[in-house]
Amino acid sequence: MFLKIVKNDFLRNKIVSITVFVFITMSVILAASAINNIANLIQSMSALQERAVPADITMMHAGEYDQAEIDQFTEQYRDYIAMQETMVLQNIDGSNIHFGQNQTLAGTIQDISFIVQNQKFDFILDLDNEKLDVKEGFVAVPIYFMEQHDLKIGDTIKLKSGRYEREFVISDYARDFEMNSSLTSSKRFVINQNDYDEMLEMRAGELEYLIEFKLDENGDAAAVQTAYNEAGLPANGPIIEGKIFTLFNAMSDMAVAIVIIFISSLLIVIATLCIRLTFLATIDEDIREIGIMKAMGIPKKDIKKVYLNKYRVISAAAGLIGYLMSFAAVNLLNSNMRLYLSSDFSGSLKYVLSLIAPLLVYFMIVMYCQKILKRIDKISAVEALRRDFTEPGKSRKYSFSLLKNKFISTNIYIGLRDVGKRYKLYRLLFVIFIVCTFIVILPLNIFNTMNSPEFSTYMGIGKSDMRIDLRRTDRITEDFKKLQEELKNDNDVEKFATYITSSYPVQNAEGSWDYLNIETGDFSEFPLKYLEGRAPEREGEISLSFANAGKDGLNKKVGEEVTVRVGGEEQTLSVTGIYQDITNGGKTAKANTSLGVNKEAILWYIVSMDMAPGVDKRMKMDYYQSTYDSAQVNDIKEYTYQTLGNLIEQMSTVVIGGIAIALIIAVLITSLFLRMLLSKDMSQIAIMRSVGLTSKQISHQYMAGTMMVLVVGIILGVLVSNYLGEFLVSTAISYMGAAKIEFVDIIWQTWLLCPLALMIAVGLTIFECCKVAEKDDLSVVLRS
Repeated sequence: MFLKIVKNDFLRNKIVSITVFVFITMSVILAASAINNIANLIQSMSALQERAVPADITMMHAGEYDQAEIDQFTEQYRDYIAMQETMVLQNIDGSNIHFGQNQTLAGTIQDISFIVQNQKFDFILDLDNEKLDVKEGFVAVPIYFMEQHDLKIGDTIKLKSGRYEREFVISDYARDFEMNSSLTSSKRFVINQNDYDEMLEMRAGELEYLIEFKLDENGDAAAVQTAYNEAGLPANGPIIEGKIFTLFNAMSDMAVAIVIIFISSLLIVIATLCIRLTFLATIDEDIREIGIMKAMGIPKKDIKKVYLNKYRVISAAAGLIGYLMSFAAVNLLNSNMRLYLSSDFSGSLKYVLSLIAPLLVYFMIVMYCQKILKRIDKISAVEALRRDFTEPGKSRKYSFSLLKNKFISTNIYIGLRDVGKRYKLYRLLFVIFIVCTFIVILPLNIFNTMNSPEFSTYMGIGKSDMRIDLRRTDRITEDFKKLQEELKNDNDVEKFATYITSSYPVQNAEGSWDYLNIETGDFSEFPLKYLEGRAPEREGEISLSFANAGKDGLNKKVGEEVTVRVGGEEQTLSVTGIYQDITNGGKTAKANTSLGVNKEAILWYIVSMDMAPGVDKRMKMDYYQSTYDSAQVNDIKEYTYQTLGNLIEQMSTVVIGGIAIALIIAVLITSLFLRMLLSKDMSQIAIMRSVGLTSKQISHQYMAGTMMVLVVGIILGVLVSNYLGEFLVSTAISYMGAAKIEFVDIIWQTWLLCPLALMIAVGLTIFECCKVAEKDDLSVVLRS
């Protein structure tokens, strides 16, 4: 009997039942996919970390060093340090690496190093997460370059540097836990020991050292870093903790998962509203049948079961199907994870965690249905037979007199008037349209912001037309001076500014000394947006990044002082401003040129410039790239894309998915709402038809009211996305060093294209749903 009742009810309301079923399924698919993606991320990160055994502390150093001193330090702190290994990098400029049809890696923002596999830890892996064992004449290329330049296994790359020239065959993708992410500014190519020794003998590249430490389980990373610095051991480059590498590896996939979870949460909320709409429509249709059942003495509990069992079956079936389909849908989200972290997602964790979604949706829907059905308890059989149950209460007078309308069509006015009279009924649809708009606009704003030249300000870089990076080579200082002279005499250049980044010892909040990358130069030409204060303009001034000024950094505020050691002497600098920067772990600083350059620890030179009006920027970039072999020349948009390319591409997928989801939601909910509304107004519609109104005129009334709700909902949805969205994104990304994100709002997309797509989809839905059938017998309707 139970199945028969469910079957008959399903057949009676096929369209509504199928719509609710599809909607619940979609909610479960999204929620389960997001949870599945997080489970895969946890599993793959754990597996990669276990196989790669990354360093807990990495000191980057260029220049002379004594391994015996490092060994002595390691023995002295054996209680903290489990292993130590020094990797020797041979840095090669991208312009010296050739592939394809006369292509090179010139222009990449990445430092390129050739290495051999480590012996103790920090292993470079293949796509099966096995340690790379590269044969002579072969090379394992980082995933970043394989993907960016569409390189394939079996292709060749040719290395030309000075007297050294050698062709290598690509044998593997190199999965590098420490330098996988595009956010890290270095990439490591793995070659055979014999090839490496030949390169070293021919002095093909500039030498740099990674002095790495693997700590015991109880090892204190901060204590080891402090002791290392105080011992005066070599570290004239950045000092990086292992947790930064973990953060960079997880960031792009975690960011996408967070956005999807947020959308899934909104969908679950909408699912409950969808059920409410359906219940109200069904109860409104069956109110007289409910009264008859009560009059016959059928218990309230059994009456509720008639309605509740249907949604129990639908929720259970939709939950099961959504759960199973989520494992196919998640493949659209984890392609980046499969490439960069792990291709093996065979663990059972995802199956267990993903069950949270269907179970949560099922129990939430059942509990919500039970809450709505309690309304049946409050009405007697006589009342159920005599009045409209879903609209109890006293009648109210409204000041929307038809006689006062002198400006718009009567049918449109009646439709707008109906919204005003029954605003409590329409507010549900209004909220859903706001949420649909939010689902579309928020990911779109994030994508546009990350893909915009303005995003460079969140990377500690002033906006400019072009950026030239000079990395460490034998002639870097000479090239830098030559470049400055040429720019002064180049009429195509409107303005330019030079910056030098060096590593300086800085006194931290505990009084010990850390190393900090400080950029010196004139920051007035290409200014940043400061969260507080201003740029350093005079002698003795410094500005700090948001992360560096926080409690985990130097713990300083504007107006406080920072002690920096330059040339063996201490200088006290006043903090003039705090800016945002998501590079180098978010911990950087900028100082006036009066600070001086730490010549023993220069990391890189940077030149920013704007072109004069009418100058071909691409031709100018090609000229400087070919003139200065050690230069990396990019426009700011390209620089941003190379840094955040993976995240930008994944966010574009989320944007497309968000638009599709929002359109489906809007169409489904509008259909359900109008079905409920037309069912509720059946008698009223019959009266209007009996006095001569056509179906078309009646349809225009409902279309006008619903479209007005849509338009107002879209406007508020865009505003909420712009302002609340900025707050949510800023809160989420603050741990990376950016505390106040300002969205780049592309007007024609957010205020025209996306709203137009919603309006067309909802408009067509309204048109189809509002077709009032003319074949119905009016006498039957009026008698009912």
